[in-house]
Amino acid sequence: MFLVELRPGKEELYRSADDLALAIRNGDVDIRSRIYHRATAKWISITLHPQYKAIIADKTEEPQPTRAARRGWGLLGGGSSPQPPGPSSHADPSASPGAVLHRWKRPIGLGLSALLLVSGIQLAFTGPRPPWSQQNRPVATRPVRRPAGKPAAAATPIAPRQELVSLASTTTVWPNAPTPVADTVSAPTTELILPVIPRAPRLRPKVLGQALQSPTTSVKVNSVEGLLKRYSEAHDSARTRLEAGLRVARLDRLFAAPRLAPGGGVSDTRLSLAGVANFIRVFRQQQNAIEEAYQDTVTSMAKNYGWTPTQVRQWYSRAPRKESPTLELLSSSLMNGIDSLLGVLDDQAGAYKLRGGAIAFEDPAASQRYGTLRRSIKDRIDSAVAAGGPTSPGATRLLLQAIGTSTLPRET
Repeated sequence: MFLVELRPGKEELYRSADDLALAIRNGDVDIRSRIYHRATAKWISITLHPQYKAIIADKTEEPQPTRAARRGWGLLGGGSSPQPPGPSSHADPSASPGAVLHRWKRPIGLGLSALLLVSGIQLAFTGPRPPWSQQNRPVATRPVRRPAGKPAAAATPIAPRQELVSLASTTTVWPNAPTPVADTVSAPTTELILPVIPRAPRLRPKVLGQALQSPTTSVKVNSVEGLLKRYSEAHDSARTRLEAGLRVARLDRLFAAPRLAPGGGVSDTRLSLAGVANFIRVFRQQQNAIEEAYQDTVTSMAKNYGWTPTQVRQWYSRAPRKESPTLELLSSSLMNGIDSLLGVLDDQAGAYKLRGGAIAFEDPAASQRYGTLRRSIKDRIDSAVAAGGPTSPGATRLLLQAIGTSTLPRET
């Protein structure tokens, strides 16, 4: 696994060398990126990585692709197949009989295209016309009238004649639309009385304004409520970035047996833990910057906008968004202890075996160091739980969630 800083403030974890090589070829990792060197625990330039050097060397040694001449593939190409340069290429073009023929390819092609276009237009205009293209179709209809004294059922509407036209028919004449027949009634007529549509209910402007009012419009920008809202949003954004980083590191069930296996599991777990430690460090730096910036803003706004002592107390009585110093020390010490224990397993790769919930070392001194670190890690986890770590708003709760219910195997 490779932890790469693409740009200041943006880091990415690549789980294999193929993923890193693909990112280098795509341009995501460039000369400005840095990679975390686990042996020295430092950030170094990506240009020092051997894989980056190999990819850059392959790119510089790759020959430029030559573009093949494809001017003689079609009728409108305007040229013939490419020929190797020679003494005859500087001769008079009239001396070659094929050059005269190639001159007429483009005019002939344009002429054939124009002929096909004109034929299509003529065929479209000589085809059958639909009934709605008739110029003498009725535009509007008059209201239906009935004789005075007769019931409404006496007037029988005349249904228009419908014809079925098949798309596979060979006829070139469309059926004519039925001509509307005018009713000739000599008796006095009266118009039909249409029902009156009821009027819409009226709404009072005050009630309508309350319904359309947004709940965010009541919060003023220069008020203590608006400042508290922006303060919470800033902390939530930093916490969201931390949770995304932990998901990238895939640090779950930290003490499970596959993560402690000597066949590469310990190395991957240690690299993931280093990435998580870096994410937590950046998160705490962002929290400190937010606290300092908003504290200065409170002082300035309270003076400029004349906040009352009640409003100032409302700011200082806000819910804490940072962990206590005790939890920060416990979480840092816990991560250092876990890294030291993984270092013992990494040094003893191939010299220990896992059997269920127990671990057996071939070296007694390594077994003793492992036991001391295991008991120290257990004590720090218990202290973090007792100090409110599972409900803290910082990184301790996420670290305890990554450990979960898994426990370190006992030494035998």
